[in-house]
Amino acid sequence: MEFTELADYPLPAGTVIEWTPVTSAATAWSPDTRALSHLHEEHCARAGSAGGESSWLGAIFEVPLPFDEGAVRTTLRRWMARHDAFRTTADASAEQRFVRYTCDTDDIGVAARPVGHLRSGTRVYQHLTDFFGSRLSPTRWPHCLVATVSETGQGAGFLLAFGADHSVMDAYSMMLAISEIQRIYRSELTGAPAELPEVGSYIDFGAEDRAVGATMTVDHPAVRHWERFLRHDSGRFPAFPLPIAPRVTHGRKGLRREPFHRHTYRGTHQSGLSSWVLTTEQAERLQARSRAAGYTTQSAVFAALAATHRVLVGARPLRCAMPVHTRSTPAHAHAMGWYVGLLPLEIDHHGADTLEELLARTATAIDSTKALAQYPFPRIADLLGCAEAPRFVVSYVDVRFVPDATRWQQWQVRPLRSGELSDEEVYLWIVRSPGGIAVSARFPSNEVAAATVHRFLNTFTAILSTVTSEGALVDRRIDVAPAAG
Repeated sequence: MEFTELADYPLPAGTVIEWTPVTSAATAWSPDTRALSHLHEEHCARAGSAGGESSWLGAIFEVPLPFDEGAVRTTLRRWMARHDAFRTTADASAEQRFVRYTCDTDDIGVAARPVGHLRSGTRVYQHLTDFFGSRLSPTRWPHCLVATVSETGQGAGFLLAFGADHSVMDAYSMMLAISEIQRIYRSELTGAPAELPEVGSYIDFGAEDRAVGATMTVDHPAVRHWERFLRHDSGRFPAFPLPIAPRVTHGRKGLRREPFHRHTYRGTHQSGLSSWVLTTEQAERLQARSRAAGYTTQSAVFAALAATHRVLVGARPLRCAMPVHTRSTPAHAHAMGWYVGLLPLEIDHHGADTLEELLARTATAIDSTKALAQYPFPRIADLLGCAEAPRFVVSYVDVRFVPDATRWQQWQVRPLRSGELSDEEVYLWIVRSPGGIAVSARFPSNEVAAATVHRFLNTFTAILSTVTSEGALVDRRIDVAPAAG
């Protein structure tokens, strides 16, 4: 399952319709005393300081059934009414705090706006990226938009794409949404039950998260742990361990750099890549090898990352931020929302010369920080006076057991992310799905970053392959053994 931008999807020409949630009355919205989660509020504040721009997530996939405009409208209304994440919004109060507003299920509708037939995939791409990119925001409802592309010449089916602001959707929500939309639409056309699980309240989750944060002080163990982790880089998050800054050119008057405006510059548009690193069979072999040693596939993947770091960087520990889900109760397992915590991960690979030793180090590093996910990092950052954003982030998700995941290849599913601006951030998403294990990345758009990120991921792929097939920590392309202590 490759996590990429829409530009990487082979869009066809076709008839495009925009689908936008609407409310039935101007008075539909009511103040809600349930607080936003710390992460949700921080996201709103950051978007405000960035001029309202927002990061969005989404997916595109084929619906293998005839296109019926009425059925699409009803499907989307049922889907959005089902999740209170789509029936809530936030606005800044006079005290510059964000206040929640909600509307009732019966007040939600979906409006269709026909765009017309677009004669090329490029035009479809341009329209969809503008549709999502210009209208999605954490402080401007609606926070989720949908578009369909029909008459594609691909049989009776049609394409459906949705984008949502990050405040109401995380990676698991994206995957869950695919099955729900497919099942509801099939139900609308055939009359068969959609068979959807019950879902909990994302709004309640926000209030619970806020209550946890209210109990924390600077002496809380989670705050102390993060303080020690950030102290290593003078209060900043760890950076990608290889060079990513562009080369500086020399002019007649010395060094020449691009102009920098402190209050407006957010970085250049980032580049991305995505590739499969293990097939289904190889992933199962890696899992069997890991279990035989008493560890998980996740530990094996991060052990390979640590071995990559050791080969390319040296003996110092691998350090990064690691997002993890916070869906800790059955009520939230299938809910739309942003259920994500952040862990400070540090893997000390020095002297771990065998796979078993490195697996043990890796598992210990992950397990020792897992409990921190329940404590909202924005609250911790506030207590520490830290305004920094993560720079090197590695996410691992296993989505094999998401409903209907085995049909994603048939449906031509592709999870989507918006483009980002940054000269410092390197994000890696490692996803295990029914198709195997894939890695996606975004990184600064310059030749240095492109070369080093590709080198890092090529080495990681080679080491992970050798771990899978031989249980060894070497890169067989260059026959490099782990660095000596």
